[in-house]
Amino acid sequence: MFILVVFLLTSCDIKGVESTGVKEKVVSETEALVQEVKVKNDSASKPKEVVIDLASDTLKLENGITITYFKKGKGKQLKKDDVIMIDYRAKLEDGTVYDGNHLVKKQSIPFIVDWNQQTPGWDIALKELRVGDDVDIFLPAKYARGKNGIKGIVPPNANNIISMRIVEKVKPSVEIDGVKVWKYDELKEPGDSIKKNDEVLINYWVSSESKPRYDNSYQRGKSFKLKIGDGNIVPGLHKALRFAREGDRLMILIPAKEAYGNEGLIEMVKPGEDIFYDVQVAKVE
Repeated sequence: MFILVVFLLTSCDIKGVESTGVKEKVVSETEALVQEVKVKNDSASKPKEVVIDLASDTLKLENGITITYFKKGKGKQLKKDDVIMIDYRAKLEDGTVYDGNHLVKKQSIPFIVDWNQQTPGWDIALKELRVGDDVDIFLPAKYARGKNGIKGIVPPNANNIISMRIVEKVKPSVEIDGVKVWKYDELKEPGDSIKKNDEVLINYWVSSESKPRYDNSYQRGKSFKLKIGDGNIVPGLHKALRFAREGDRLMILIPAKEAYGNEGLIEMVKPGEDIFYDVQVAKVE
């Protein structure tokens, strides 16, 4: 088509068309052809589809938490004890991102619903959501990092926005005597398996239903050493670790009967409460 245009233009100059009407007609047709070529070329260079994130719906809760939907999932509404994989970014209102799974170079990370794994607003919002939802969650400061914030990262009394996609709900890797174990990370080359009487170094935090992270080895800056089968820790943790290897990261939900039962643990675990561990197996001796 381009060659044809050049040919028409050249023909007009060579022949020196004397009739003004004829020349104008030829030039007019040539310009139209050039314009047609230009339009087709422009169209070809444009992407076939432009996707823009537009909010499809908004849910405002009485406590001020607001959920803005970009995509709605079709699964069942999330509930306590559900373990889900999430892709998220935690931001300040000015758009500054201060947390997210990208910081640990993971496409998604596990989260257990209603166990205070993050700030209170997370669990409140998540129990309104479903697998497949893609949302922005506005958290008033008191449901985010509160009056303390995070020094040098989140100012005091700062509202937060959590951009989150709920990828999937995951079943336990193993379940024994009511103890549920999710293995969510492991070494590329599997480490030593754990057997009875092995001494194991673990890094962990543990929550009861009423007291979030009542014990946390990371805060002490030292791994905790235990001997498998010696009875010095709750039975459910021993049972869960028997399915682990050195280097594994585990989420472990332990029912009361495999934890502190009807006695509880003073100021930490109420009678009849379940407990939840997040464990990294540092070393098996």
